[in-house]
Amino acid sequence: MSTTFIPARLEMARAIRQMTATDLAAAAGTTPPWVSQAENMKKTPSPELIREFARVLNFPLDFFYRPVVGLPPSDAFHFRASSRLAKKDEATARSLSTLAIELSDWIEATYRAPASAVPELQDLIDFDDDLAPEQAAEALRGAWGLGVAPIKNLLQLLESKGAKVYSAGGPLQAIDAFSFRHGSTPVIFLNIHKSAERLRFDLAHELGHLVMHGGSLHVEPGKEKEQAANDFASSFLMPRADVLGAIRGNLMLEDIMVLKRRWRVSAMALNLRAHRLGVISEWTYGTLAKQLSMAGFRRGEPGSDLRAESSSLLTQVMSDMRGRGEGFADIAKALSVRAQDIQDLMLGIVTFAVQGDGLGRSRSTAVLRDASLAPVADLSARRGRH
Repeated sequence: MSTTFIPARLEMARAIRQMTATDLAAAAGTTPPWVSQAENMKKTPSPELIREFARVLNFPLDFFYRPVVGLPPSDAFHFRASSRLAKKDEATARSLSTLAIELSDWIEATYRAPASAVPELQDLIDFDDDLAPEQAAEALRGAWGLGVAPIKNLLQLLESKGAKVYSAGGPLQAIDAFSFRHGSTPVIFLNIHKSAERLRFDLAHELGHLVMHGGSLHVEPGKEKEQAANDFASSFLMPRADVLGAIRGNLMLEDIMVLKRRWRVSAMALNLRAHRLGVISEWTYGTLAKQLSMAGFRRGEPGSDLRAESSSLLTQVMSDMRGRGEGFADIAKALSVRAQDIQDLMLGIVTFAVQGDGLGRSRSTAVLRDASLAPVADLSARRGRH
């Protein structure tokens, strides 16, 4: 263990535990200004005080001596409704992102995971061109060889393209979803307290941000940016040609209940997509929207039997570790965090044993071998010590 205290670790731990400097100071027997000065490298706390910080914040002592990986710049993060996002929640999200990057780096060093293949828009088109969200979605489908068929499992598709997907369902539930790139690796956080259909839309929405709003094509946060990501998600999940081919004649409520299963989307999203493609009139769209709202579809998907998509990559990693008699505690030890911190990053996208000593029955234990896609992770290679 290094003997150099890392101030950024104190701020990171406090943000993850969602404690103010005043709260931490009171519990650790010091003052808020002292905490602030320690975080800003103006004072170095004594070993005894660092141990108190570790106890109060419930982190291993080693955590405060580990170098911190570099986060992307602030404008590289894509937060939903960022104008209404509380500063403390944004701080928690960025700190969890650091932990997710460290976990991702550990996975990359231990297993042969897929290389990043989520392009930015300028990689799909001539740099001087400008594509509307629908055309961007069609271009990405073409680049990935998806045609216009419905996507069976979007989470596993993104993992096969090198994306890392984590849960914000532990300490952070105030944010719908957010994403960023760590180098070339896309990282997506999901709030798993939603219907399976809306989680898929959130994934597609964040994919839209990663493709359209990264690098030199970055645009300022706001309604226009969020609407573009929504339009991309709708077009990516419900391709124009497939929708026009599947919907013939007028659309009724019973038709929506059947067709929403085809594209695995919410009833509201399907109604809106049909309207924007000109399949149904303004009057029909409004009538269906009112009927769906009265039936509870504005807040959820009543009667849906669609199961939330699970992470194949994380499931394979944890299954491999369990087979070796290892588990969350071993990853946590390598990253100097609690086993619960690792579990929280997988909450809702991997089903695991409560004690964290292995993996319980997963929603999907199959290795991803869909059409032309390779397995998500090659567990036979690059398996090293933790």
